[in-house]
Amino acid sequence: MAINFPDSPSNGDTTILGGKTYTYDSTSTSWAPATGAASVSATVIYTDMAALIAATGMSAGDQALVTALNKVFMYTGSAWYLVATMTNDSPTAITGVNGTYTLATDGTATTITAVSTDPEGFALTWSYAVTTGSLGSTATVSQADNVFTITPSSTPADAGSFSITFSVTDGATGAVNAVSSFILSFGFDLANASYDNLLFTINSGTARQFSQNLAFNSDGTKMFIVDSGSSTAGSDAVHQYSLTNGFSLAAGNVSYDNLSFSVASQETLPSGVEFNSDGTKMFIAGRGSNAVHQYSLTNGFSMAAGNVTYDNINFSFASQDTNSRGFTLSSDGTKMFITGSSSNTIYQYSLTSGFDLSSASYDSVSFSIASQATQPRNLTFNSDGTKMYIISHVAERIYQYSLTSGFDLSSVSYDSVSLDVRASANSGSDVYPRGIKFNSDGTKMFIVAELTDKVYQYDTSA
Repeated sequence: MAINFPDSPSNGDTTILGGKTYTYDSTSTSWAPATGAASVSATVIYTDMAALIAATGMSAGDQALVTALNKVFMYTGSAWYLVATMTNDSPTAITGVNGTYTLATDGTATTITAVSTDPEGFALTWSYAVTTGSLGSTATVSQADNVFTITPSSTPADAGSFSITFSVTDGATGAVNAVSSFILSFGFDLANASYDNLLFTINSGTARQFSQNLAFNSDGTKMFIVDSGSSTAGSDAVHQYSLTNGFSLAAGNVSYDNLSFSVASQETLPSGVEFNSDGTKMFIAGRGSNAVHQYSLTNGFSMAAGNVTYDNINFSFASQDTNSRGFTLSSDGTKMFITGSSSNTIYQYSLTSGFDLSSASYDSVSFSIASQATQPRNLTFNSDGTKMYIISHVAERIYQYSLTSGFDLSSVSYDSVSLDVRASANSGSDVYPRGIKFNSDGTKMFIVAELTDKVYQYDTSA
């Protein structure tokens, strides 16, 4: 049974515990039993070891807590001995929180249940802070312990993005954090798409470039277009352009950087180009090799001479389709998708390490678009993978699909929404759309066409 003496006693104070009378001796800082048995020492607190070493007047059995070390010592009459090292571990890493959330445009709330436990079993205190951007009118946040509810606006004018840092502490150790970004965008909907009457001509000369796909850096100030070589034109290369104002094809806003990188040594018929988030990794896919190839860039998003090197890493998708005309990666690079033009099917792959083809494997998951169109070309997704967009060569249309689980082809359904690129961008003439990309909030869409060697800009906001 534990014996609990009164706090802050004075010399001579007495107390009765367990049927025995004890008297406090301020000199030895101990309670002595009236029977004359050995005294029960109080614990003296010292800030550091230097203070403990300098202490005098100890008796055998005296205890000391050194706060700087969280260690408890006992004096034997001749020396101090370590009794225990006190520990209080931080709460476990927070789970149940995704890195990115796309908020519902109809005002439906997103509920996040954050999970963490304390190794010692102490109660946890949860909090949150907006650490990037501003809530403004975009959304409101409410909290009930570890459950956070983010309720977005349903007004297009309130579109925006922000980040929230979720924190948990046991009151003794530092806080454990998890960060999520939130986007409220009224884009990413082909039902709202309209041509901006803006385009950029990739090649103003007479020779065709056979443009296949495009990519942007994060703010849209750099654009990259991959072309597929032929016997008369095309270079099997990635070409770099600058945009003074990001994600805009306005007249005079786009210029060629006179920088390109040839992928011909790896792929003679490239059809897709993708980058990781900071542009230090580039991926090229094509039907010449039926594979995806991985490259490193010393300086992100730059085709400057000597800046791009082949990683000698590739992944073959020939077992699924030998006539692939498009590919893309998920936002975090852990999922990869290939379009099979022969099979009219989209195939799904996983990368154990994001943006690392050496860790890629086929998921044995696919989705047929044959009910909508044939000969698919490139495809893309919205930021959380709950919307998918596929170009059909034959129909010259873009088809829109929904995914119940982001970037999971086993949960796809057709939205019965499509866009006629030929009619919207070129007054009914053939354009042969090949590549598709959106800006970060999905309010602008860009289509690259092989026949015209042009990039067309659309507005997709509500």
